[in-house]
Amino acid sequence: MPDVTGGIAAAVVAGSIAVAGVVTGGASADAAQVANACRSWVTHDYVRITDNIRLDSCYYVTGGYVMSAQIPFENYSGAGLTYCAHALDTSNLGGPWPHDFGCTSSGDKDSWVWAGTDRPFGSRYQYWSAPQGTYVVSTGVWLNGRYLGDVQSPRTYIGAH
Repeated sequence: MPDVTGGIAAAVVAGSIAVAGVVTGGASADAAQVANACRSWVTHDYVRITDNIRLDSCYYVTGGYVMSAQIPFENYSGAGLTYCAHALDTSNLGGPWPHDFGCTSSGDKDSWVWAGTDRPFGSRYQYWSAPQGTYVVSTGVWLNGRYLGDVQSPRTYIGAH
């Protein structure tokens, strides 16, 4: 599998922030031991990446600060796709990624995956003990190593711990 998570340039990430549009709302992991939200909960729809691929982006926080990335999708392209996710700090959306959750491949049509299950990814990517701050999860989709597009989850605030 190509190294797709490191392949998105900062310009592409910054450009996709404008395309996705939703980086407001969300929940506070500080207020509850478990917090999660998806972009589609705010917009009531997945983002159309191509005519036959639609994507969502979700965060899941346990224990007040351990984040993981859930990626719901609809893939009617007939091809297996690779889904990747990383955290973005909302105070520096164009800056370096605070965490790369990794990638997961799937040939399913209408399903969801946790980011970071493909080799060599795993629990050191899949789960992130986030420092205090406000984050979004940026979820991207790849076909044969070619970037197709991405979308961001709502914001989540991680409190001091």
